[in-house]
Amino acid sequence: MNGGWAEALPWTIVVPMVGAVLTPVVAARRPRWAGAWAWAVLLAASLLASGLVYRLATDGPFAYDVGGWAQPYGIELRFDHFSAWVLPLLLLFVVIVPFSWRYLDHVMPDERRPAFYALLLLNAGGMIGFCVTGDFFNLFVFTEVVSLSSYALVAVGGRGLAAFAALKYLFIGAVSSLLMLFATAQLFALTGSLNMADVAGRLAEVGGGPAVMVAFAAYAVSFMVKTAMFPVHVWLPDAHAIAPSPVSAVLSGMVVKIGIVGMLRVYQVFFAADVLELGAFNQTLVWLGAISIVMGAFFAIFQDDIKLMLAYSTISNIGYIVLGLGLASPYAVIGASVHVFNHALIKATLFLAAGAIIHQTGLRTLSDLRGIARRMPQTSAAMAVGAVSIVGLPPTAGFVCKWYIALGAFESGQAPFGFALVFGALFIFVYYVRMLNAFYFQEPVHDVVLEAEEAPWSMRAPVVVLATLCLVLGVLGGIPLAFVEPAVLDLLPFWGN
Repeated sequence: MNGGWAEALPWTIVVPMVGAVLTPVVAARRPRWAGAWAWAVLLAASLLASGLVYRLATDGPFAYDVGGWAQPYGIELRFDHFSAWVLPLLLLFVVIVPFSWRYLDHVMPDERRPAFYALLLLNAGGMIGFCVTGDFFNLFVFTEVVSLSSYALVAVGGRGLAAFAALKYLFIGAVSSLLMLFATAQLFALTGSLNMADVAGRLAEVGGGPAVMVAFAAYAVSFMVKTAMFPVHVWLPDAHAIAPSPVSAVLSGMVVKIGIVGMLRVYQVFFAADVLELGAFNQTLVWLGAISIVMGAFFAIFQDDIKLMLAYSTISNIGYIVLGLGLASPYAVIGASVHVFNHALIKATLFLAAGAIIHQTGLRTLSDLRGIARRMPQTSAAMAVGAVSIVGLPPTAGFVCKWYIALGAFESGQAPFGFALVFGALFIFVYYVRMLNAFYFQEPVHDVVLEAEEAPWSMRAPVVVLATLCLVLGVLGGIPLAFVEPAVLDLLPFWGN
């Protein structure tokens, strides 16, 4: 259905994509203009997304047929409660970009800035397209836009290790992409359609069978690689730790979530068709989620490099989301769905705070950064808020989601996994206590720490804003929970089969 705010749906994709193409032109004479241009483009896209979310909240899900060609022959864009993730996604980009203005001074020469911001806009546009597309082929296309821009963003900050990390990321990502393309081709061979709603109806006619199971399994494995689930996580630590800190915030907070959103889309299609039994697969997700929680936290405990510790923490927290999805109970799935955004917020806080500290000191290990809180109290306080939130202590954003997932474990009759969640949180608590102990309670060992100053306000303000939101969404956590609940309850009748 076209008309009204539905007309704005394609523009949320077009604006950042066109902005990316125009970035080298805008910044041809003055490369530093690229950052302000990217910020303005993202603000414009955020305003469009705000209108779409308002339309969704008042009138419910809606769709737009590109070019006026209706499904199944045209390209359909669809905006539902899971698509609404594009608004907080864009708002995080809006906060991250100003941080990068001064941060990049010590990371890359000015002539690289237009390429950096163009890639950032491409990444944002790809994620928006991924969230709102209504057909499987464009789901693949937008995945590739996100992936290729992510590989380049890892490499753009330097040479040597950055190039190697990007290459490893690319190779493993290519395997994931091939699996996704294979699954898409398999669905088209089975149904003769790529539109998600149309495929669901045609799959119901085709029925279950090995071919349908193979297509679903290929999608599942592909998305597990994208989300860096243990044991297919090996690309993530180096890529996220070596990338510039604004890129680390984007990768760890947002890019890895496309696998989760993709899995939700696949669930909506396959199980609306009622052609597969979910029990065994859900149990697999539960076990993989629990293992990721513990193993990610275990590896993080032994890291001295602050960004590498945060990277392994991502693996652990993705485990919470996957565990919640696998439990397939209302509480657990609602908690997991909201944690998709809350984790992005918390991780952006932590990576940007770490980036500010590294920018001001040139140091990045806990043993070298002892006592830094005395010289950078605001940044360290923001990092402490992020640490408390990622552990899941009240009254922070991390607590709300993990509490719901734990309740879901008991609600579904799988109480041992609720205890695994608590055990994982204790592991996480241990390595963040190490960090806070080093920052606040140990004596400095380097003169550069004794002479450090707070980062410029263009870097400090985004960190403070994000840390404040970690607290606000803990107190007002019922708002996102209430927004996601209708979509989850619609999905669960199929999910729990």
